[in-house]
This record gives sequence, structure tokens and C-alpha cells, in this order.
Amino acid sequence: MTVELRKNGLLLLPVLAAVLLEASIRFVSFRTPDPLLLLHTHGQLLLEMLPFFIAHYAAWHSHRIKALLFWLAGFVGYPLAATAFAHHSATFNDWHLLGGQGYMLAAGASGMWFLHHLLGRVTQGASSWLSTLLSLDTMVAVCLVIWTFTMAGVFLHNVDPMINQPLAMIIDFAQIVNELPLFTHYFWQFGVMAGALFCVYWFNRYILIRQLLAVHGIVPFLAGCVVFILVFSPPVCALLLLMPLNNVAEFTLIPSENHNPFDPFNYQLTFWLLVFSAPLILAFERQSQGAKLAAIAQQQTRTELQLLQQQVNPHFLFNTLNNLYALCLEQSEQAPEMVEKLAGLLRYTVYKGQLERVSLSEDIGYLQDYLALQRMRYTADCQFNCRWPEKAEDWSIPPLMLIIVLENAFKHGIEKAPKPCELTLSVTLRDNTLVVECMNPLPPASQAAIDTRTSDAQGDSGLGLDNLKRRLALQFPQKHLLVSEAKGDVWHTRLEMELAPC
Repeated sequence: MTVELRKNGLLLLPVLAAVLLEASIRFVSFRTPDPLLLLHTHGQLLLEMLPFFIAHYAAWHSHRIKALLFWLAGFVGYPLAATAFAHHSATFNDWHLLGGQGYMLAAGASGMWFLHHLLGRVTQGASSWLSTLLSLDTMVAVCLVIWTFTMAGVFLHNVDPMINQPLAMIIDFAQIVNELPLFTHYFWQFGVMAGALFCVYWFNRYILIRQLLAVHGIVPFLAGCVVFILVFSPPVCALLLLMPLNNVAEFTLIPSENHNPFDPFNYQLTFWLLVFSAPLILAFERQSQGAKLAAIAQQQTRTELQLLQQQVNPHFLFNTLNNLYALCLEQSEQAPEMVEKLAGLLRYTVYKGQLERVSLSEDIGYLQDYLALQRMRYTADCQFNCRWPEKAEDWSIPPLMLIIVLENAFKHGIEKAPKPCELTLSVTLRDNTLVVECMNPLPPASQAAIDTRTSDAQGDSGLGLDNLKRRLALQFPQKHLLVSEAKGDVWHTRLEMELAPC
């Protein structure tokens, strides 16, 4: 219950951030430091933005088209309906606080959440345009562009903004359209300031942290920070003072708010920018490094699985060729049919055995063909009791995994056991859990040498079961059970694993 609440809280956190940001902007625009007004503004906007929470939650817990419909209904349909209702109801129009700015903040926050999780499923690499688009550099640049747009809009809404401080934090999109040249005039100047901020971030990440801290240690890093602060701050502030907005005596847009580029406060702001950006950069660098290591580990796991599957192929091939060799020595008429069956099994191994998943029905068909080959050899010497599941085509499974149990039963049991003998194989489904039970006779020598402390008492190889254990650990962690032990004169193997639907 606690874990579920934590997950839902994290899910709704971006929309909550949008609500609080919009409420804070609205409260500041009232220019009344009244705690009751603060609570009233936040409470009302939380109520008005409640459909955004519902749409965001519903979209996250739905799939594809349904998720898109939920999202559009909440973040597009609701604002349109609220705007239309405000035009027809003077009472509602006077009461509601939520406007275009709040709609955009909520939709943007929700969209960033989905993009963030989409990035986690995108293949990392130089060719991945989406991973580049959602990199830290791009996100910082986007935030600075949003800041530039916001400040330009606020300045546009206020008359003589450099003189009439403090400003009303309001953006009027209709005014932006009507006074686009003036908005552009403000926008490029704040864009220059945003560029200076991005330069601080970029230099901190790629020079100070990656080149000095990561390679040479803390002392060169600190020395580099001091040099950067002293060299960077004065010329940049002098450049910013040349902007038209700073051509007033009372106030400027550089950190010191005066016309002195060498003011200590200008150095202090550069210092604090480095201080506050460093933890963000270090956290992202660590996450990126962790993602790269995880990708390497995943590739190693995939390679190991492929090698394990390739170990199955010669093991099966040797056993079957031995059977075919025995029939050829006997000049049996079944030899051509066995060659045909063997060709079909090898075809499955080549074309299906290298896939990550096949349908359970296909893998069971492989088992049935294998048993058909064994029947040709043992004829009346061995009785086969088999049980197969229904609706096997609805579930997927890694190929050539179940055959290991069957091969083990023949190689270490039936081939060495007195004849006649009996093999019992049961493959059943319990919901999404596959249960495989195999019972085969134990050779007399194995019965005398059983050691209950090991799971492979059937023979001296153990390659098949060791292979199976490793594949289960890699592909079904915490979702499988394998028990292989002697019960009297019978070797009993039980395998359970949770399957995924096709």
C-alpha cells in the first residue's frame, strides 16, 4: 500500500508542480502579502486543475489510443470547455483563475513526464535523435528559452518595466500577438542573458567537471572555478550593459543591478550558478554512466544467453546422430524418416532457436518431434506418457529451454536404464505459470551413487541442467522454480516459470 501511494505521488508530482507554480504566479500578481489570499489562490487553482490530475493519472495507466484520448480530453478538451463556459457565464468568468498560462504549464509538465519515461525506453547511442533531444543540454536550453519567453512576456505586459518595479508576473498572449515587434525587442535581449547563463552551465559541465574534476581531482577543479569566475564575470556583464534595456540610470539587468561590471555581486552570482549547477550535472553524469553500464551488462547478458542456446544445439545434435547411427547399423527402414525428422528439428533450431521468444505451441511442437525421433529408436523398449497444455499459442517462451529437461531424461536415464522403461512428461498451464514435470528411470549405477546435496545425480556431465539453471536465472529472475532429484528408482524434474503473453 505504501509503495503504491509513493508511485502515485511521484506520478502526479509534475502536475502538482505546475499547479503550485501557476498559483504562485497568480498570488504575486495580486501584490498583496496576505496568507489567507495565498491559501485561497492555491486551493482554488488546485480545484480548477483537478481534471489535469485525473487525465494524467488515467493516461499513465492506459495504453496507446486510450491513453492518448484520456490525455487529450483532460489537457485539450477541458480547457476548451472551460473557456467556452466562461464566455457564456459572467459569474464563472469572474470567479475562475485558470487561464491559458495555467493550461500550458499543466500540459507541459504532463508531457515532460511522458517524454522522460519514453527516454528510458529509447536505445541510447549516437544515432538516437530522441535521446539527443532529451539530453541535459537540450533540457537546460529549453528551460532557458521558456524563461526568456516568460520574461519577455512579463516585460511586455508592464509599462516602462525597467522603472516600474516590481513587475506584475502576467503574460498576455493576445498582447504578444498584437505587439510582436516590442515582444521581439525584449525577447532577444533576454535571449542574450540566457545565452550567458548557458555558457556558465556548459563550461561547468564540459571543462570544469569533465576535464578538471573527473581527470585531475578537486584542487585543479576549484582553481579552475576561481579562474572562470574572475575572467568570465566582468566582460559578460559589460556586454550585457550594452543592451538597450540597461540604458536607464535607476536599474540594470546585470546581477549587481548597477552600471559597474566589476561589482562583487556579479562575481558572486557566477559563483552561485556554478555551485547550484554542479550537483545537477554530477547527478545526470552519474545517471548517464549508470545507464551505459546497464546497457553493457544487458548486452553481456544477451551474448551469454546466445552462447547458452548454442550449447544446446550440438548437445542435441550429438544425441540424435547417435540414434541415427544405431539405426543405420541395423539398416533400419526408419533411418530415412529419422533423417527427415532431424532436418525439421535442425530447421527449428536455426530459424527459431536464435530468437528471444517463440510461442509455447511452437516449442511444444519441437518437443513432440523430438519424442517422435526417440520412439523410432526405442519402439517397444520405452513407453511415453505425455500430457500437453491447451491454448499454448497464447503464451511466449525462450526457445530450446524445455528440451533440456527432456534431453537430460534420455541421456542420463533412459539410455542407461534397463528395458523396458517408462518416461512421463507433463506440460501444463496454471494461469500464466508453466509447469513441466518429467519422470524417468534411474540407471542402477546412479541409484547407488545418489548424493542428495547435489541436483545432478543422473550423470557425470551436468551440462544440460547447468545450462538450464543459468538461462532461468538470466531470463526468469525470481520467477521460476527448478527441482531435480531422485525419488526411489525414478528421477523427478519439476520446472515452473511465469510466462508472458504473445
